[in-house]
Amino acid sequence: MPSPQRAAAPGAPNGDATNGEVPERHPDSLRAFLGNIVDYAGLFPPSDLPLREAIQNYARYRQEEHAWMLSRFVVPVGRLADLDEHASLFAEDAKNARGEAPPYRFSVLGTGGDTEEAFLDAFAEDLDAIATFAARRQGRAAADMMEVPLPAELLEAGTDDLEVFFDAVHRRLVAAGTARLDLYYEVPLDEDGVEAVGPAARALAAHNAAQERPLRAEASLKFRCGGDTAADIPAPAHLARAIAACRDADARFKATAGLHHPVRHRDDDLGAHRHGFLNVFGAAALAEAQGLGAEALHEVLVEENADHFRFRPDALAWKDRAAPTAAIERAREHLAASFGSCSFEAPVADLRDLGLL
Repeated sequence: MPSPQRAAAPGAPNGDATNGEVPERHPDSLRAFLGNIVDYAGLFPPSDLPLREAIQNYARYRQEEHAWMLSRFVVPVGRLADLDEHASLFAEDAKNARGEAPPYRFSVLGTGGDTEEAFLDAFAEDLDAIATFAARRQGRAAADMMEVPLPAELLEAGTDDLEVFFDAVHRRLVAAGTARLDLYYEVPLDEDGVEAVGPAARALAAHNAAQERPLRAEASLKFRCGGDTAADIPAPAHLARAIAACRDADARFKATAGLHHPVRHRDDDLGAHRHGFLNVFGAAALAEAQGLGAEALHEVLVEENADHFRFRPDALAWKDRAAPTAAIERAREHLAASFGSCSFEAPVADLRDLGLL
């Protein structure tokens, strides 16, 4: 398998999203674990930055020391046109050490719809907006990922009906002539929603397997891991079930919301515990390496001692379990793609405080 600094970013089959070079001083296991892991969502709460400030932050992060951890910029599809005002950033980006200037890549938040019909109608309009954006940017920027909620009426659907829906979405994408657009369907991890993860993951895996190669669009799942209230944070048991279901089905997921800090911790203002990205992606790596079930993954997700996560030269270790670097690479490519965060600086600062960067 290619080394992390040469491999395409997880979820980015057309190349790296940034100019970042991975420092050789970091263990291979850490580089594989953290490479292109953060989708920058500075437009969204709690940062809630103006577009100008957020995109300028992203441009700066692409050139800084930890750019190798950075993936896409998250933007609502309805605001793609607003990026025209900042097109000079896309044209003037500096080249990296390999003499390349990777284009800016965006993950768009799709409009969605509660019903299949409403979803497909909105999807057609979203594809038009993406095509217009691509035509204006002439290869210097690409909206090649979409995050969108699965229609509410499909949360109780079976695998066969879900696969029919995913195929219908794909046909719309092909008819529009879209070159590449990976889709992440958000499924809630509450008591009802978590029951939909297994059927959806199996339907997505079957859908992806039936597509011609190279894939025009890989379909995956998205899980919200936090929010403004305690009720927005999924129970560790639900998140563990979701990770295990994706691993078992060979379906990929991305995470979003609430993962600003590496390790699970109590938020006293919220009166609840928040998930950590070392926990979530460490659980995914161990699920891939050791075939852990939901019960064992739950133990990883509730870990609050950062010292129990150790990055050896050849593996991630958690207590007495380990995931070799090759398993981490497989997990990042095929299982746990990335997580959205309204801050890029906070995860970096916390990792420094832990002595990992």
